[in-house]
Formats: sequence, structure tokens, C-alpha cells
Amino acid sequence: MSPRKDEKLPEDTRPQGELARLQYITRMFAKHGWRGVSARLGIDRTASAEPLPTRPETLVELLQDLGPVAVKLGQILATRDDLLGPEWTGALATLQDNVAPLPYEDIASVLLEDLGAAPEEVFSSFDRTPIAAASIAQVHAARLKSGEEVVVKVRRPGMARIVDADLRLLRRLARLAERRMPEVARLRPDELLRAFSKGLSDEMDLSSEARAAEELGEFLKTLGITVPKFYWEYTSHRVNVQQRLSGFSVSDERALKKIDPHSTATSYSQAVLRMILFNGLFHADPHPGNVWIQPDGSLAFIDFGAVGRLSPARRDEIVRLILAIAREDHGRAVDVLLDWAGRPAVDRSALEEDIAALVDQFKGTLLAQIQLSAIFEATFRILRTHQLGLPPDLALMLRTLLIAEGVVRRLKPGFDIAAELTPIARELMIERLDPRRAFALGKSTISSLAGLTLRVPEIVGHLERYARTGKIEIAVEKNPDEDIAAAIRDSGRRLAISVAISGLLIASAIVMHL
Repeated sequence: MSPRKDEKLPEDTRPQGELARLQYITRMFAKHGWRGVSARLGIDRTASAEPLPTRPETLVELLQDLGPVAVKLGQILATRDDLLGPEWTGALATLQDNVAPLPYEDIASVLLEDLGAAPEEVFSSFDRTPIAAASIAQVHAARLKSGEEVVVKVRRPGMARIVDADLRLLRRLARLAERRMPEVARLRPDELLRAFSKGLSDEMDLSSEARAAEELGEFLKTLGITVPKFYWEYTSHRVNVQQRLSGFSVSDERALKKIDPHSTATSYSQAVLRMILFNGLFHADPHPGNVWIQPDGSLAFIDFGAVGRLSPARRDEIVRLILAIAREDHGRAVDVLLDWAGRPAVDRSALEEDIAALVDQFKGTLLAQIQLSAIFEATFRILRTHQLGLPPDLALMLRTLLIAEGVVRRLKPGFDIAAELTPIARELMIERLDPRRAFALGKSTISSLAGLTLRVPEIVGHLERYARTGKIEIAVEKNPDEDIAAAIRDSGRRLAISVAISGLLIASAIVMHL
């Protein structure tokens, strides 16, 4: 009989494998000064309920000792500035997934079973020494008999069993923590681990990477971005074979001197923004090592093990949040944030004041001078102060944007992001903001968007002037559109276009997909 969902962990009736793993976790907690957590969870009845450790380095060391699943969880937590302070996320960001490669003899049976024959029979050449290795899989260079250069990614033997066992145990520990530790409960650990489990399961299935690459490749092709071709006849859950691209990655600093930095930054930023705003499905880890510059200077994206997707319901919520911010309706903005956090008890007045101060902070600022990291840092500080967390899919989207900003700054420091928003704004305003598409959002959102649609020519004019100056101070005309007036305020305060237009950009893209 399987254990009940709410059954305590430290029972002698546990399967021996799980009990042994739990005992190992308990020893590691004690080794790194986290024994008090074991006591509060009830998995170490000999320990006292000591305060939580205050040194982030001890958590890093603990996760390293717990193995690859814990390390990957730590890497996810390193991106959750809405949940953890910068000293914790900074320490967790040092966790590395690089591991020593397995010798060929250890993976030979996997290749034989999944390819249907030994690699020497399938390929005209196969390099037994891997060119890259991580905790889930390692990569070998090969050449097809037809002459194409490829890479063969093979999952490490036994990983499925290890990952499955650790995920089940982590989920049960998370449920214990949610019931017994109020300071952890606000992090909604079970929800976090559900999303983590889904992402890790997809990463374990190497055919899932191939499907995501093909789906995203159709969209990226329209932007001149290449995605490696996958060879399905050699692809399974444990093995995939994909085209080996020529060129170099953005992580190669010396090679970057050979490219046009502005053109490359433009192509990259357009690709990331359009994946999120237009496509919904996006590459969730577009870091320098996954961005490839081909010999002709065009870009390619590789490694689609991590992808993100925003559901129609989530886009609806983002529409309401962006419109509320653009109209300075801080009460409605707070409603969305509270819905995302599961409606916890908070000081609502204080939260509204903090949101209003956040909007005021970026008024009148040139968009080209605003770094996404500065906006997110301020937002995350508010979320932590009021003990609110973001849903995992939104956290993944924000993480992707932060990665993208870092890549753009690496390619060309001081890159003018404002100029890149202009063509997207024109396309969205003229071609996408169609009231007929908005009915799925309901009457309240239609009312907010309809007037804006009627004034598209005027808005586009604002955008064109904004592209030249980087900033617009909008004068209020007689009988202006209700939403524009609400955003600007008759009190004479001027709202920078960086707030209003950014809201319209995202809202109109979301409407298109509903």
C-alpha cells in the first residue's frame, strides 16, 4: 500500500531505498548546520529546533552534497529574487552543473539500445571522448554516413531512477515544511517543486528538447535565427542527435571582436522579445553559451532543454496588471499580485503605497537608461517585504528577460533598447491591437483597450517621436481618450512613455494570442 499524502516521513515502513536516502539527507543537514530544520520537520527527533542558518554558503555546500537534483533546485532558487534576498541568490548562483564525464564504456549500452546498433555502425565517425558533460547528459561529436556533422547527446545511466526518487522525497519534505514552518510556507514550496519537477522531467526526456526546438524553430526562422536540425530516426528519451553548428558562442570574448556588435545585439534582443511577446513559447535559458554566431554573422540558438510558456489565463492577468500600472490604478495592480501569491493576509495599504512609489521611481526616465535588472530588483524587494511570491511560469519569464539583458550588455554596452521597441510597438499597435481579438478578455478589458485602438495613428506618432528622442512628455488635449487621460492624469503630472507604451506593447501582444 502506498503512503498517504499527509503521512509523516520518518516511519519504519518506508521502502529501504527512500529511508536510506532520508537518513543521508538528515546527516547532511547536521553536517552543514541545518539540523534545526530536521527537528522542525520531524525527521530528526534527536535534534533541537535551532534557528535557521544565516550563512548562505552553508546552503550551497548542503545542496552540493545532496547531489544533482538538489544542485538544479538551487540553481532555480538562485533566480527567485522574489523569494530570497540577494545574499542568498548570489551564493546559490555559484552552483555549477558541470560534472566529470562518464567513460564511454558506461554509456555504451544506452547508445546500443536506443540507436539500435553500436555508434560505429550508425555513424561514419564517433568521438568516444565527450565534448561537454553535465549532471543529466553528456555530448559526443559524430558524423553521419551522409556526411553531416552532428552531436550526440546521451543521458547518464541511472539518472531517471535517481531523479524520480529525489523528487518524490523533496515533494514530501516540502509539504512538511509548508505545514510546520511559517517562514518557509510563504515560499509555497510544493508549488515551486511541482514546476521544478515538470521542468526536470522535460530535461530528462531528450526527445522533449527536440520537439521544443522544432516548434520554436518555426517561429525563429521568420527572424533569421537558426535552430539545429534534429534527426528523429536517432532520437529517443535517452538519446538525441542534432546538427552541429559551425561558428562560435557569445561566451567567446575574443571571437566577439570579429562581429558587428550592434547588429548582433539587435537580432538577439528582437528574437527574445518576440518569442515572449508574440509566440508565448520561448527559450528560457538564452545565456551566452546557448547563443551561437555563425560564419555569416547570423545567430543560432541551441540547447532547448529549458523552455517557458505563458498560458492564455496568465496573459489575461498580465494584461490587467500592465493596464493597471499604466493607469496608475495601484489597487487593481495589487489585486493581481495578491491573486498570484494565493491571497495571503497582507497590509494592503502599505503594499499599494510601495507599488505607487515603484511606478513613480521610473517616471520621466529615458527607457534606454532603465535596466530591467533595476526594475526587477525594486519589484522583488517589494514582494519579499510583503512576503509575496510569483507563480513559477512568471518567475521563469522574468529570469529569461534578465538573462537577455545581460547578453545584450555583453554584446554592446549601452545598447539602445528603446530603438528596438519601436518596430515592435508599430507592429503591435497597427496590426495586433484589434478589438475583435479582445472579447476573450471580457467587457472590462475591452473597455480599456477599445479607445486605445481608435487612437492608433496618434499613438504611433508618439512612438516615432519617442524613437528620435528616447522620451516624450505628452500634453493633454481637449476631451482626450479616457485611458490616455487616466495614464497621464489631469493634475499635470507627466507619465513617461516608458511606462504607458511598455504596458501597451505587452498587453496588445497578449491579446493577440487569446
